[in-house]
Amino acid sequence: MSVLALLTWFFAAGSSDYQRGVDALKAGEATTAQQHLEAATAAEPLLVEAHWELGWAYWLQGDFAAAAASWSTVQSLEPTHPEVGTWLPQAQERARLAGLSTAPGEVPLQASAKTLSFAAAGDTMMGTALRRGASGLAPNDGALIFDGVAPWLQAADVAFVNLEGPLADGLPQTKCSPGSKSCYAFSTPTRYAQALVDAGVDWASLANNHSMDLGPAGMTSSMATLDALGIAHAGQTGDVAIIERDGIRIGLIAAHSGSCCLNVNRPEEIAAAVADLDTRVDIVVLSFHGGAEGAAHRHVPGKLEIGYGERRGDVKAVARAAVDAGADLVLGHGPHVLRGMEVYKGRLVAYSLGNFVGYKQFGTQGGYGGTSVVLSAVLADNGVLVSAQLHPVALDSDGQPRPDPSGAAWTQVAELSAADFPQTGVKVGSEGQLSW
Repeated sequence: MSVLALLTWFFAAGSSDYQRGVDALKAGEATTAQQHLEAATAAEPLLVEAHWELGWAYWLQGDFAAAAASWSTVQSLEPTHPEVGTWLPQAQERARLAGLSTAPGEVPLQASAKTLSFAAAGDTMMGTALRRGASGLAPNDGALIFDGVAPWLQAADVAFVNLEGPLADGLPQTKCSPGSKSCYAFSTPTRYAQALVDAGVDWASLANNHSMDLGPAGMTSSMATLDALGIAHAGQTGDVAIIERDGIRIGLIAAHSGSCCLNVNRPEEIAAAVADLDTRVDIVVLSFHGGAEGAAHRHVPGKLEIGYGERRGDVKAVARAAVDAGADLVLGHGPHVLRGMEVYKGRLVAYSLGNFVGYKQFGTQGGYGGTSVVLSAVLADNGVLVSAQLHPVALDSDGQPRPDPSGAAWTQVAELSAADFPQTGVKVGSEGQLSW
């Protein structure tokens, strides 16, 4: 057999199994995909895309070391492969985390003398250039969008938001098909990020179901934009935000249910990341985007939640595993409504901070997501909660936050906390102060 004929035979055998493997991946049959793709790579070791898809078959089964090995092969065969530089480091990091201990450690219960103040708000999207064109963008580059609520963020040593959607200019989106009414993709121009700086934001989570609306390029753009403005971020696996205030080192990690980031369906992975970060900082904060969405899902059920057919974690298990591993503050978001709060082992867990900004995109009517808060909390430098306060927020018809004199958020958080956490839930005073 000639060399050309031999190569043709190898390629035909490999490509046949390759296509079966790809079809199995599309059907969610990762084990079957693995079998076919392993056969494809054995038949044709130089078939780059077979190694690439095989990595995803391993990834979907949680074998991140094998995924990293496959993608290392891709990198060696095709150094310019468009996505290997994004996903290989994440597979390597997740494999590293899988090898770490997640055994609960000692959690201090008595506050130390030195303290630090935090402010936190939930889902933040300052407008999108997609779907609704220019009408979907806040005027004046978002300069007025935080009017009235910015002082609560500015007063804290560290202020946090969950940035819902990428900061990018001119990147295409392939997430939603033309004319789709049930698919949402966001893209906020990078110049809008200055409004976050002016509002006092120090930290942003990029781990949510819209952070990859423009693919890896959108995530990269978001990170670069925030870096240029001095806003620390945590999002894709391995992206950890560490800042220092008054000699206290604080670290932020973030998780949600997608491939890009630590996964809320893998509490042990999040616990490992927390424990690892706890060796490098004084205070660890976990941000998670999890739980089902909408007014029918205000309660924390204490079991796996499903949203739009997607597994979105048992967020109570996630939060408590994180605290057991060393997390000192847990900030939840994703349901687009407020949820209850508890103090577990002296650590505050806010299960959903609700919507903060959703300019002309997030629904605010019918009790869906128009009531929100800015959470203020003081922590000792050993992580113990010292005090906390809820500042009530109402979103107007455009999805912009404003102080809410009715204090509706106080009533909601009090009732939800009492119902869902009868032993550990917070109590809310007449001016929004928390007790436990």
